[in-house]
Amino acid sequence: MVAALSFLCRLAPVVLTLWPTLGKAQDTMQAPTVTVATAAQTCFEDRIFFIGTLVSREEVLVIPLVEGARVNEVLVEAGERVRSGQVLARLSRPETPGGGSIDVTAPADGIVLTRSARVGLIVSASSVEPLFRLARNGAMDVVTGLPAGRLVNVQTGRAVLLQTPGGEIRGQVHLVAPEVDRQSRLALVRINFDGDPRLPFGASVSGVIETGQSCGLGIPLSALVSERDQTLVRRVRDGKVESVAVRTGLIQGDMVEVESGLAAGDSVVARAGDFLRDGDVVRTAPAEVQR
Repeated sequence: MVAALSFLCRLAPVVLTLWPTLGKAQDTMQAPTVTVATAAQTCFEDRIFFIGTLVSREEVLVIPLVEGARVNEVLVEAGERVRSGQVLARLSRPETPGGGSIDVTAPADGIVLTRSARVGLIVSASSVEPLFRLARNGAMDVVTGLPAGRLVNVQTGRAVLLQTPGGEIRGQVHLVAPEVDRQSRLALVRINFDGDPRLPFGASVSGVIETGQSCGLGIPLSALVSERDQTLVRRVRDGKVESVAVRTGLIQGDMVEVESGLAAGDSVVARAGDFLRDGDVVRTAPAEVQR
């Protein structure tokens, strides 16, 4: 008995010394496991998605410079392709002996967009509605409206990828309007592309304007948390969580560019949530093995 008591007395200081370490180990074992991602250099494509309308690149109005003539014959319909000089309609002057005929011809090659000419219509040079509207050479553009804040990197010549029923078509920005519409708060952007005869004027198409590339630190978009007008991430250092304010840049897919607040190699909680607080002890698992 004496020997046993003597052994316990010698063991007690050792147990007391190890107790904090054992306590920490137990805390770590009980800590939740979080998936972390590593901030790493990533290149982002700056892209602007839009929906636009197919319009004629150059519209030609056919308005006969005569007064009082009557439409006797209409020779073309909307959608037809015409040649320069082709007769589109024939008019006559009721007061002219023999009913002298006047030919209305196409001033350019193109496609007839609309025709308001009807047999019996009295023609006037001051009429608001032209007899025919043509798309010169059948050339098409896409017109869309973009918010002023997205126009910084949208310059003439920027590459555009259009998604059409006939497939993907490459184009480029041709014109950016110098002012924003007061009602819609959008600026007009016109995009040139090689037209597809299968595409109808007035149809809607979607597309992407490629405005440049930026390379910086990338983390999952799901790692961001918004708190009190701040954008935060939960960084993990030495097994503990700490909140870090970040400034973000471009977004591509499920990744976001971090312009400031993190360094390369920092580990952040890949799916940050409100359940984590500063100082929480966690165990980590890399995002690559998360299922």
